[in-house]
Amino acid sequence: MEKATENPNSEAQPPPHPNHQMDADDDDENVKQLKECSSLYLSLQDCLVDNNRDWKSCQKHVQALKACHERRTKK
Repeated sequence: MEKATENPNSEAQPPPHPNHQMDADDDDENVKQLKECSSLYLSLQDCLVDNNRDWKSCQKHVQALKACHERRTKK
């Protein structure tokens, strides 16, 4: 009977941390200033992390944040 080889990656790993541990409700004053656009900003940051900081891959997020900011400044 063959002994099963152990996979070094099979050890229990802690779950990965979310890209943003703090949300807009936390003490990040810069994000709080974005008010209703803060979730779009955090979404853009997640996209950039997921795409190796490639802005071209995240243009939908960039445009959504830009549109939100423009709506806010018109109020």
